Amino acid sequence: MILYYNKSKVSEQIKRNREGIWNYMTDDRNRIRLFKDYENFGLNKYNMVYDRTKILPHYLQITPDLHPMPGRVENYNRSFWDVAEQRAKELLALDQPINVMWSGGIDSTFILYVLQKYANDPNQVRVYGTYNSIIESGDLFDRHIKNNFRHYIKVSTPNTENFKDIKTGIFVSGMCGNQLFGPTDDMFAKGGKGMFHHTLGTPDTIYEDYTKHINPDLLDFFGPMIAASPRPIETVADLRWYCIFNLDWYTAIYEHKIQIEKQYAENIYGFFDSWDFQTWAINTKEPFTKVKGNSLTHRWQMREVLKDFGLEHYATHKDKKISNFSFHDSNWMLLLDNFKNIYDYR
Repeated sequence: MILYYNKSKVSEQIKRNREGIWNYMTDDRNRIRLFKDYENFGLNKYNMVYDRTKILPHYLQITPDLHPMPGRVENYNRSFWDVAEQRAKELLALDQPINVMWSGGIDSTFILYVLQKYANDPNQVRVYGTYNSIIESGDLFDRHIKNNFRHYIKVSTPNTENFKDIKTGIFVSGMCGNQLFGPTDDMFAKGGKGMFHHTLGTPDTIYEDYTKHINPDLLDFFGPMIAASPRPIETVADLRWYCIFNLDWYTAIYEHKIQIEKQYAENIYGFFDSWDFQTWAINTKEPFTKVKGNSLTHRWQMREVLKDFGLEHYATHKDKKISNFSFHDSNWMLLLDNFKNIYDYR
């Protein structure tokens, strides 16, 4: 069974020589039609897509039920900070040195400070970054991080090399932060090229009824999945959130586990990859963007906390974009549930 797949390589393989991947495709006799639907709707671009409601069929044999979604909770009233504090204490309780995979972005910076706040020994929390991190947020590093955290900054390498330099402790990434909060209001793919949830709607229609602004064929395809959403889907923004929260969760979980030896993969934790964070995202009444249309108020819950840590300028002016901790070797095709890689067939 498959944990994760290289969307572009799998697509190329099926178009070129589908027999080479036939044993990893579903037994559904409509698997090629399903593949073509994924192609036509842009679901084979950039990210792995897997419906965690198990309603939308897939043309590959994806391991089921690994990362289910919570449901609605009556009278839910937990705050984002409450959940974050609990998660930080859970990870610190593992009693391991924690290497925070700091990319320079909002999510990993928030994680770094929250973990250190609750650590009995501040040196338990270390910055593990690359020069991509410095390029993104060098001023923050110089002013606030390098003199307050133990840190290790290296040249960005393929993931196979990223975790071998430090032998002790666990690695904690900002993964699943995007999935909790969804894309920012101004994050749209240009020219229709990009992650499919970034192609839904426009900045002018994002808070309007999604049924009036989405390809009708795509809506027919997604319809049963949308109806199963544990959170009401009314606007384009709602649908964009649901697509990344539901269909893109596996990408966040496994992006840093690609081609990593199993012992390293088991030591990587996504800070936001927890049942409680998911429950918060599904049930909270707080908006993900505090001021509609203002992307600098997206993830405002994290920004407010970062201000309390003295990072007022960063929290107010740091735009949300896709941060890049490392680059990936693109030759692999499938990551199996035993962490074996399958490469493309020529």
